[in-house]
Amino acid sequence: MTESVELMNKYGEPLRYDRNFTGPRQRDRSCTDVPCLLLFVLFLGGWAFIAQYAIRNGDLNKLLVPTDSFNRKCGMDSGVLNKKNLFFFDLNQCIDPLVPITGCDTPQVCVETCPRETFVWDTMKDKQSFAELHSRLICLSEEHKAQIRTKSDIQDAINQNQCARWYIKSAPFLKRCLFEFSQGVCDYIPSFLLNGGRSRRELHMLPGNATTEVQMQADVMYQKMTDAQALVVPQANGKQTPVDEEPIIQCKRRLNEAVIKEKMMQTDTRLAKLVGNMVAHFYNGTNDAQLLGEKIVEDLVNSWSIVLVACFCTLVASLIYIALMRWLSAPILWFSIFGVLIGLLVGIYFSVKQYIHWENTPTVPVHGLNLHSTVKNVLQNQNTWLYLSIFVGVCFVVILLLVIVLRKRIRIAIALTKEGSKAVSSVISTVFFPIFSWILFIAAIAFAIGVGLYLGSIGDPSFRMVRQLTKSGEVTTEDCVCEGPAINYTVGGSCKPEVFQQYCSVRLTSFFQNRNPCLNTTCSFDSINNPIEIKWAIFYNVFGFLWLSFFISAFSYMVLASTFARWYWTFKKRDVPYFTLTRAFFQTAVYHLGTVAFGSLILAIVRLIRLVLEYIHEKLKKYDNAVTRAILCCMRCFFWLLETFLKFLNRNAYIMCAIHGKNFCSSAADSFNLIMRNFLRVVTLDQVTDFLFFLSKLLLTAGAGASTYYFLDNNPSIIRLNYIAVPTTVVVIAAFLITSVFFGVYSTAVDTLFLCFLEDCERNDGSPEKPFFMSKQLMKILGKKNNLPPRQRRGK
Repeated sequence: MTESVELMNKYGEPLRYDRNFTGPRQRDRSCTDVPCLLLFVLFLGGWAFIAQYAIRNGDLNKLLVPTDSFNRKCGMDSGVLNKKNLFFFDLNQCIDPLVPITGCDTPQVCVETCPRETFVWDTMKDKQSFAELHSRLICLSEEHKAQIRTKSDIQDAINQNQCARWYIKSAPFLKRCLFEFSQGVCDYIPSFLLNGGRSRRELHMLPGNATTEVQMQADVMYQKMTDAQALVVPQANGKQTPVDEEPIIQCKRRLNEAVIKEKMMQTDTRLAKLVGNMVAHFYNGTNDAQLLGEKIVEDLVNSWSIVLVACFCTLVASLIYIALMRWLSAPILWFSIFGVLIGLLVGIYFSVKQYIHWENTPTVPVHGLNLHSTVKNVLQNQNTWLYLSIFVGVCFVVILLLVIVLRKRIRIAIALTKEGSKAVSSVISTVFFPIFSWILFIAAIAFAIGVGLYLGSIGDPSFRMVRQLTKSGEVTTEDCVCEGPAINYTVGGSCKPEVFQQYCSVRLTSFFQNRNPCLNTTCSFDSINNPIEIKWAIFYNVFGFLWLSFFISAFSYMVLASTFARWYWTFKKRDVPYFTLTRAFFQTAVYHLGTVAFGSLILAIVRLIRLVLEYIHEKLKKYDNAVTRAILCCMRCFFWLLETFLKFLNRNAYIMCAIHGKNFCSSAADSFNLIMRNFLRVVTLDQVTDFLFFLSKLLLTAGAGASTYYFLDNNPSIIRLNYIAVPTTVVVIAAFLITSVFFGVYSTAVDTLFLCFLEDCERNDGSPEKPFFMSKQLMKILGKKNNLPPRQRRGK
């Protein structure tokens, strides 16, 4: 009692009954925090001005300039000033979704113009003269090309990947040379590759017999389609099958997709290589890891339909689960709790069983330095299973004791989740409302990135004199000297490409030696020097993205809070108006955007401070000062805690604003005082509810994974896989994300109803003049009831 009096003295008196209070339905609302809304609008106007200035003065070509294999910017660096387009020796290696991650594994050179005719060495080497062939060659450098004297030299250069073996008539796209196929090329593809009847011109299209431009392009198509066929030859396990397709459709699709995308038929070898390289760190042997990577990719490609069906079933199951809580919340939530407890018991049994097995089974450690051997040794160690069984046992005991001690609080939490289920089921559109937020988030991200790129391109480019690296990563030792205007150029110093190219050359060793340009030393692009006002504009853009993203999140939260508060403060739930979500949306948009802007501004400022601290932390890493690290660590921890607290405060402020229509500061103060007056309830009920939601998400996720595994394991005739765990893992990750979205809305409902419940307890006493709005179950748990005449009683 003394503690309650102390809390009331410190955090204000309980709310008193107000006969004019009708919750979010009250019609005397006014606009809140108008200055903050005006500030936000002005800020967006400034952001729009910066965006149009950036688009008008920026040039993305500066950022999209292609780079050759020698790390030279085409058209910008010395040696390639007049070569603005990038040519790929084998474009097949570059049309790959993983190129942004792994890079394009083919020689790339800068050229003045993209080739306007097709060249196929294997077809043309015996039909044209050396001079004609030499003029068509595209090599790594003009020096490599100048060293070629005979056809055998051409063959050697091609074999050493110094010159391109083939290329097709191309056109520049974003300064990259891409294929331009001629019409009618499909007529020359051999029919056995197209799985159709004999082509009318097939007899003229044997490899090596091409003469015209179209036939040479078809020759390249023939070679590449042969390679693609090799990807889909049925393996020994019979798990890969070719895709049947009409000949003309297959050929035209190859042309429309630039031919190379079809190389991902059933298995993308480069994706498999990437996965194999990743697996190699955890697996015994590179070859085995590569094979495992190929199998994983194959399983992902073959099981995509199963994964989509499983995700859809998870979505439906989440909706059903939430709907069932309306009537069966207690059994379902207790089932979730006991499901986890039973799972822990199974874990204890399995751990003890494994401990007994390895205790009685003598083994020799697997000798190896890779992670796979280490993990295998750990799993074969009986102490591992002993410690694991102890850990799982402790978790089981702790959870069991918490359930026993908090059983009454859990009953109240169950009643709140039942109320939340009723609210969500009553306004089912709230479940899909986050889609609106996602669309706005995506638009905000795209806008901020676009403006940032254009701003980053404003300024003068700076160049630096650098030496090239060898394939082994060593710095070249070319003796490059400069004279005239470039006499002060030094390695690592600034330079101008035009001056460097004209006045820098390799040091002459004899008087009669010709002047040779520097090949391994270049004046290369370093960065763009942004003016100081552009740097501030970039800072403005970053802060704008933070503010806008928090604004979108806050607006979505307040709309949902207003919807669920309107449902709670409707005495007879059957009288909840139609289009409740729509009304809440327009009410928030008309009256409370200023409050949303105020709360999101505070979070944006704190987040910006955290980003600045992270930037300072990265910059000061090289100094390795213990005092500096300690100070930064404390500051980072403080602002993380501050942001976490402000998020909690903002959420409750938005709920109170949705209920009463007050400004941000008043709503935050009211919600904070209300929570502190009911501190014990908040700590227990809020945490218990979050814990129950986590268990529910865990149960649905585990159910999705187990169902997928059981289906795949018992239906091998439907789909054959190397590892059932691959699609199962994808389903588990997707299921957890899906359930997190649905239960995020559910959590908002429970948080809103909880504050309404606390206010209901303080404001009303159950008399005919001041009836409780809470459910009968909550009143029963709290030992309260409404003393209403029969005619005034409501229907739930």
